[in-house]
Amino acid sequence: MPDDLLTAEEYALVDAVTALATTTGCPAARVVLAQGRLFTPTPWPRSGAPRRGAPGRCHRNALRVARLLPGAYVEGYALTAEGAVRAHAWCASADGTVLDPAWPDGEARAYLGVPMATEFVLAVQQRTLTKTRFRGVLDEGVQARDAGRVFQAGVPLHGRLDVGRPLASFTRSGSGSTSVDRDRRRRACAGRAHRSAAVPTRFEPADR
Repeated sequence: MPDDLLTAEEYALVDAVTALATTTGCPAARVVLAQGRLFTPTPWPRSGAPRRGAPGRCHRNALRVARLLPGAYVEGYALTAEGAVRAHAWCASADGTVLDPAWPDGEARAYLGVPMATEFVLAVQQRTLTKTRFRGVLDEGVQARDAGRVFQAGVPLHGRLDVGRPLASFTRSGSGSTSVDRDRRRRACAGRAHRSAAVPTRFEPADR
């Protein structure tokens, strides 16, 4: 699929996160829409990758793997195979493919998140004293300990990595929002086995 088109699952995920940001004012969702990128689900490598972590604890699992491999630590949202949208963390390689140490292959159909440098994440942990119970940079409890820096101004430039497909490529400029161009996404989904409207979505909390 061309880089400027969305899959049906990505369409559903972006719509759901947009609704979360606009209807509830969720600060994490607003940051993800402003700075997030799309990532391609990929099976876990059979060789050359560290072991996967135990199910759950996605933020700690992702940060551990990100420190061992080149690429990015990513926080955002994932659309599961059951149609749920869940706050999540994972790793991404330089080509924008996902390395998810917390979920089994096939668990997620689409990923949208902010790619961060591990040094930035470690600095947030140190500043907020959350290393042993880390729940992510975008966690409201962590941000409360950090004067809401990321919620107010986003992840700073030095903390972001140029990995994944920029969500801005799919947004209307000058609208004051990050809503995805619906006509463009419908064209992307046309002729697919199922339409995005057929993908149900519900929100679930992140793994802890």
